[in-house]
Amino acid sequence: MLIIQNLLKNVYGSIRKISKKSYRNCVVIASGFLVFAMISLSAQAFGGTGKNRAVSKEYRVWHAGEKEEAGEETEGSGGSAGPQFLKQCKCALEEEQSKIENTNKIIQRKREMVKQCISVENVEQIEQELPQPPVNPYQELEISEQDYEALCRIVQAEAGGEEEKGRILVAEVILNRVLTEGFKDNIYEVIFEKSGGSAQFAPTVDGRYFSVEVTEQTKQAVEKALHGEDYSQGALFFSARSKANPNDMAWFDHNLKWLFQYGGHEFYTLP
Repeated sequence: MLIIQNLLKNVYGSIRKISKKSYRNCVVIASGFLVFAMISLSAQAFGGTGKNRAVSKEYRVWHAGEKEEAGEETEGSGGSAGPQFLKQCKCALEEEQSKIENTNKIIQRKREMVKQCISVENVEQIEQELPQPPVNPYQELEISEQDYEALCRIVQAEAGGEEEKGRILVAEVILNRVLTEGFKDNIYEVIFEKSGGSAQFAPTVDGRYFSVEVTEQTKQAVEKALHGEDYSQGALFFSARSKANPNDMAWFDHNLKWLFQYGGHEFYTLP
């Protein structure tokens, strides 16, 4: 800039010394220098402006990078999480994972302690001391279709108004007789057996055995009597005292052993 100013001063001094004849030519030359100077100044200003813009852009990029490193949101980032937030999430996940691993270790340790306290011998001893499920004595019986139908009919006729256990008990009395010496050895014959000319089960005489309609509940009770728990305590007789002949009940009381009462029936066995 100083160089151009000095150049203009020298040109102006030279113009003052020249003659009027040459004045016009000098004016043209001076105008040319002015135009050249203006073009030079404009180019310098333009270059400076571009450089400033580049510096400004570099500053914005550098400043945005500083913000990202500090975990701040930059313009246009859309609120995305910075490295600090991701680090916090990672720490939280690692803490939860550590808790889970510690819990698993505690559970495994307790299991090992239980195994150490209960040896194989102790387990076998405990199993022997536990009450064993009752063995059904009727599972080995060979039952024909006639036997099964007869059992369902007599249970329906004798205990159709009882709840399930009452029906099971009547069925088990019939089954107990099949397994006991002194009675017939199959269900059908036990049901129709007579003693001293008298029928053992009244429905075979009064016709109820033949007229009843066996319900699904009775069939289920018979199945449980054949394959489930034995409630009978070995009972071989039953009677409904409120409906029975007093003379018959007197015979029961004097000749049999009373076991228990369930529903409308009392159950007996041989003394």
